Amino acid sequence: MTAEQRRFSVFLVPAAADLCWAEGVIRELAARYDAPHFEPHVTVYGAPFAGEGELEPVRLALAEAAETGPITLRITGLGVSEEYFRTLFVSFEQEPRLLRLHEAVKGAATHDSGYELVPHLSLLYADISLAAKEMAARTVRLDRREMRFDGVKIVVPDPVAGWSDTKRWQTLFRVGLGAKVAKVRAVCFDFGGVLAEEGFREGLCELARRQGLDPVAVHGAGMEAVYDSGYVLGTGSEAAFWRLMRERTGLTGDDREMSELVLARFVLRPRMLEFVRRLRAAGYVTAIVSDQTDWLETLDRRFDFFREFDRVFISHRLGKGKRDPSIFDDVARELGIAPEEALFVDDMLANVVRAEGRGMRGTVFEDEERFLREMSGYLG
Repeated sequence: MTAEQRRFSVFLVPAAADLCWAEGVIRELAARYDAPHFEPHVTVYGAPFAGEGELEPVRLALAEAAETGPITLRITGLGVSEEYFRTLFVSFEQEPRLLRLHEAVKGAATHDSGYELVPHLSLLYADISLAAKEMAARTVRLDRREMRFDGVKIVVPDPVAGWSDTKRWQTLFRVGLGAKVAKVRAVCFDFGGVLAEEGFREGLCELARRQGLDPVAVHGAGMEAVYDSGYVLGTGSEAAFWRLMRERTGLTGDDREMSELVLARFVLRPRMLEFVRRLRAAGYVTAIVSDQTDWLETLDRRFDFFREFDRVFISHRLGKGKRDPSIFDDVARELGIAPEEALFVDDMLANVVRAEGRGMRGTVFEDEERFLREMSGYLG
């Protein structure tokens, strides 16, 4: 599955009692038919997307819809079909609030997939005959007339196996229906790849090209060496980092000259800094949260950009990087906010996922144009 073919779905999640019933039925049927176990849900909408940034308007639409409270759907019965993902399912009446949610997500999505809302909750995914499906349906005790749903989330499948590998579905965002959604008060930015060009990657790749080495391999080695040497966490030195790089990649050269080549590739993005200024003028707290060495302080001495932010958090000074999710707890505490009041922006999905796992909102930065367009809502 290529980036252009990636898909997301928005799931409506059953409330506790109905979730317990559905999970029990799915578990029993999965064991009987040697079928996969999966999360009970009603699919609200599904569409392709090219990058994580395209999902930010969908998150905002769901956060707004969450304030209206849980949704209750009236059951019309059990059904079966020839479709694998609708092998055996609970069917529901159309419900106005669910339809409005569907339209809100459809309107927020970048691509109109043509997905039609036919409310149902699947209980079995299996390649079995239609007669076997009907037999399975007769074994399900449907002891309720309606189901209550109190959560909604964005889910993506495994990029290779797709939706068939139910164990590898990944939740990117979840919000409770009826939960008060905290207003964003602070926006935290990664440095390289967001506020500036990714100088670490570009510098190492350039060094590799000049010396006839594999740029991808040298950059990958650098990502590990900056941690293994302790440099990025403040427990090691620049010299220790370059020593490891020589040992692992075959790079040669003077430490200072190689560092300068990397530093020169961190080119600040004026439009991003202007966006930061506008955020501060609108009353938002702004911060840098960066896995960086003392190189970041060197860059500030040259370009004086720390003053544009309320706080600057550098792993080299904290002794902790974004590979440790607790750093996001520390940042929220230092900013004097609840985690859910912070929006974290990074060009690495793994870091955004870690931030969201600690309660922050997150968005993956892919390019300036798209980011600034999608973030315009924060400035009215």
